[in-house]
Amino acid sequence: MNIGSYGQLGKIKDKVKQKVGQRADQKTDEAIDKSLDKVEDGTKTTTSTSEGEVKEKQDGDESKTKIETKGPGIKAYSKYDFVPGDKIIYAEDFSQDQVGEFPLKWNTNGTGEVVTIEGQAEKWLKMTSDTKYEAPYANKLPQNYTVEFDLLLDFKESMRVPDMEFLIYNKASKLTYPPGLRLFIGPQSGTYNSGDAQNTIDRFRLISYDDKGKEFLHSKDQLIGELYNNKTKPVHVAFWVQKERVRVWINQQKIFDLPKALPPSAELTGFQMEMGQYGSEASNYNYYLSNLKIAEATADTRSKLITEGNWSTTGILFDVNSDKIKPTSYGVLKEIATTLKENPDVKVKIIGHTDSDGDDAKNLDLSKRRAAAVKIILASEFSIEPSRMETDGSGETKPVGDNKTPEGKAQNRRVEFAKL
Repeated sequence: MNIGSYGQLGKIKDKVKQKVGQRADQKTDEAIDKSLDKVEDGTKTTTSTSEGEVKEKQDGDESKTKIETKGPGIKAYSKYDFVPGDKIIYAEDFSQDQVGEFPLKWNTNGTGEVVTIEGQAEKWLKMTSDTKYEAPYANKLPQNYTVEFDLLLDFKESMRVPDMEFLIYNKASKLTYPPGLRLFIGPQSGTYNSGDAQNTIDRFRLISYDDKGKEFLHSKDQLIGELYNNKTKPVHVAFWVQKERVRVWINQQKIFDLPKALPPSAELTGFQMEMGQYGSEASNYNYYLSNLKIAEATADTRSKLITEGNWSTTGILFDVNSDKIKPTSYGVLKEIATTLKENPDVKVKIIGHTDSDGDDAKNLDLSKRRAAAVKIILASEFSIEPSRMETDGSGETKPVGDNKTPEGKAQNRRVEFAKL
């Protein structure tokens, strides 16, 4: 093929790419218009869909607008006030690791492997009994930070399951119980200790240790009902550590708010999972971990929108390759909605961004649809006037992190709010 032919092909590709972008813009605009028509109407029940559109259903008295979402829906998280940090310092979703292999950068004293699970888009670290799993992070944590991860448990009916412990600790310590926090996740104590068959895990306990390895705090058990009964519904665990204060959420429920959970001198540098050794045979159960994310939190980052004219967040989360907003985004959406309500004259442009995985044209379309979905939720759920919000998407074209690292990818998957 001669050079002229290559040039002609290049022009054709450019036209095709431009056409795809134009069609994506048109489709997104039509979806937004259709959705917000229903939101502004105020007389119909609306249901957010994975395409950022709205299904309508006539309300009986035609006087109220109701919001319903697929599954448990974002409404289920209306009391969820967790807001993740804005600067990601460590992220792990095992996307760079081979299925069937132990994660390349992690460490263990036993065995484990990266797996995929039917019905789940992410890769997961499969963990087994009497084993420790150490993340590669090894830096001093800031005074104000958040930690999040997703957890699944697969076990046979009526089998006893051991505790899992999640540690935030001093990695350099040689003590049996190093300084830091231990969140115990397991079955109810009475059922567990009695040896009776059980098939739920619903007990949480937090214990902290000082720099001498002595117990500093021992919380009461928190029982919150059946959470882990199969491997089809991930449970989201979130920590917010502010110096000595520690708060913990399981899905939408805050289970701990401990003002003096850590000693003032605590210096924490690492993360680890420990699987218990008590219970039935290890072949009867497996724990799975994914989407571990640690982010530094700063004071009132929302003020940047008003004072600096721009605010970006990685806390509005979506299903993989989808514009369906995860319910755990509720806290962040509520924060930005509060800012807009406190400043009624402010108008914003909502801009979606993606990482560089996948096709660039599809990423551009996805970023536009995600921005549109945020606008719809802010209008329908939080009563922000739609005319105050514009939407756009930049796809993968404006990265703020290195797309070759999990942390950089997580930083690039963001939603930006720009004051107009």
